[in-house]
Amino acid sequence: MTTMNKEFVDGVERELVSIVMRLVSTMEEVKASQIAKEIIVLIDWNNSALMHKGLSWIAKNYLLQKNMI
Repeated sequence: MTTMNKEFVDGVERELVSIVMRLVSTMEEVKASQIAKEIIVLIDWNNSALMHKGLSWIAKNYLLQKNMI
C-alpha cells in the first residue's frame, strides 16, 4: 500500500462511510465506519484502473461481495 497522510485517509474514510450508508440505507454509522476501514485496507492505491472507477464503485463492489446489498 502506498504511504498516505492521515488527513487523506480520514477524508476517504468519511466519504466511504457516507457511500456505504447511502447504499445500505438501514446501516448505522458505527457499522458503516467499520466497513469503511475494512475497505481502505483492501484498496490497491497504486492500481490506476481501480482508482479510476472511484470510491462508490469500490464500496458497492465490496458490499456485493459480502452480500450486504
